[in-house]
Amino acid sequence: MCMLSNRCLLVGMIILTLTAGGYAADKDEMKKKVVDLVELTLNDLAKDTPATIEKINQGAEPYQSKTDAELYAFVYDTDVSIVAHPKKDLVGRNFKGKPDVRGKKFRDEIVEKAVKDGSGWVDYSYQKPGEAGIHPKSTYCKTVKGSDGKQYVVCAGMYLD
Repeated sequence: MCMLSNRCLLVGMIILTLTAGGYAADKDEMKKKVVDLVELTLNDLAKDTPATIEKINQGAEPYQSKTDAELYAFVYDTDVSIVAHPKKDLVGRNFKGKPDVRGKKFRDEIVEKAVKDGSGWVDYSYQKPGEAGIHPKSTYCKTVKGSDGKQYVVCAGMYLD
């Protein structure tokens, strides 16, 4: 039995450090995947907007990961309407002024940040695919001029829990 000896405390601290380090590495890896997906999507929108939007709406790879349901691209226009999303019932809907369950108008903030700053991260609360409840989420957003000449806000996110 381990009775809070220095040795047991040291072992506990090592385990905690390794676990926390793994968590941070996982978050950094996911953050990179999110940014890479946004970059890939905006490059494709700049080359062929209609085909890219169609593929996103179909939930096709690479715009929606088949191994990680939480990793998918979605696109807003500058009026906060969803132009492309693998969840088809959201496409075409305008979300201007609509808050999350905690009152944050995160969609407005996403579009505003992307248009004003070019890119950035926005934190909010959202449902996680395949799970009940509301979870903290962070979305990376960036503007692009599509091949059709219109400006779009390309997004992908990650859950923080």
